[in-house]
Amino acid sequence: MLELVRKALEQLGGIEAFVKPGETVLIKPNQAVARLAEEGCTADPLVVGALIRMARNAGAVKIQVAASSEGFLNSIEVMKYTGVAAMAAQEGAEIIDLGSDSTPSRAVDLPEGKVLGQVPVPVPLLETDVIIAVPKAKTDYLDLISGAIEFSMGTINQKWREQNLGDHDTVERFADVMAAVRPDLCVTDALICGEGDGPAANIPRWCGCILASADFVATDVSMAGLLGRDWRKLHFAAACEQRGLGSREPIVWLGTSLHRVAVQAWPGHEGFQHLPVNVLVGGGVTLSGTIGHVKSALDTLLLRGVLDRVISTKGTPTIMIGDIADPEYEKHIAEGPYVVFDDAARPEYRNDARIFFVPGHPVLSTAAAELMKGLGVESGREHPGFRSIRSALGVAVGSAGFAALAAGAMLGMKLAAKRD
Repeated sequence: MLELVRKALEQLGGIEAFVKPGETVLIKPNQAVARLAEEGCTADPLVVGALIRMARNAGAVKIQVAASSEGFLNSIEVMKYTGVAAMAAQEGAEIIDLGSDSTPSRAVDLPEGKVLGQVPVPVPLLETDVIIAVPKAKTDYLDLISGAIEFSMGTINQKWREQNLGDHDTVERFADVMAAVRPDLCVTDALICGEGDGPAANIPRWCGCILASADFVATDVSMAGLLGRDWRKLHFAAACEQRGLGSREPIVWLGTSLHRVAVQAWPGHEGFQHLPVNVLVGGGVTLSGTIGHVKSALDTLLLRGVLDRVISTKGTPTIMIGDIADPEYEKHIAEGPYVVFDDAARPEYRNDARIFFVPGHPVLSTAAAELMKGLGVESGREHPGFRSIRSALGVAVGSAGFAALAAGAMLGMKLAAKRD
């Protein structure tokens, strides 16, 4: 793996073009949820380990590995689960939870911000000399792929993120965050990519690549092309380009041709028609808010077979999101569990004692846990398979040993992207 990452960076002048002797380095891998790299969901510990070793060989005096996982999940525990913490310890790097209140933040003014005038940035990001992002090449319901937008959301205090997610201006808001803090180098784990219903229900797709670029906008465009997505539809890359933070074109690809290694990744389902449950979506809610968070939870339950087990034991559930009428309400109540999300839902549904109501506007980090409660999947009484899905959803996290594949090193493919 070390050689694979090194060959990619050689196309950009090597790690020495980014890390100088005596500098401090912060590596920010995708550690959004408690799922492994082999599942196509988080950054591979071997890529992180290679970067730690290369940075130290370049003369870095201090190296940190940091993340802010989804919701209010403990990022340290996520890094333990994925194997990143073990790799950091092996290579002598410190791990940091950027999302925790125990990590102080400092206000950064944004005089040219389109939505935000100021943003709190965790101090480790402000005090390091070099930031290296390690995104995972995977699909995402919010913006086709999970690249720079995950970096933006995954470097910020969790409470602040919770207060700033879910509105129609979510993309513009977090593009402002990128104006306050952005990576000096992006090294994308595209070894085992994630296709399908991302960002939490991806399924693995072998690609065998490392992408490297100093331009995170170009990285997003390249990742989209690698997965067969139309880069012109990337809202976050466009918003960042408008702020002068990077360029979507032209891009010069060095090393292995992008077209040679690109795959046609399955983009995932649009809407809820693929689910074996009744779903009603109304007004007053957004895709970046309650809709997306409930969809992500449902997709993960489907992938892990939990929905099938719920249906076989409790009947067919009905999920209502936002302001909408259910013309078959009594029929659905009789069929199985009925869960209503968001304060935008109508009073007659929120106040019916027969339903399980999840308050909030939007419903974000609590969506998965509350959905499982509403479906009767509760800790202590659940099937062992239900307990495993709680970790995948980020509802609860245990610890797991280091687990990662080194097959990418054997394939030896490399890809570097830079702005012309």
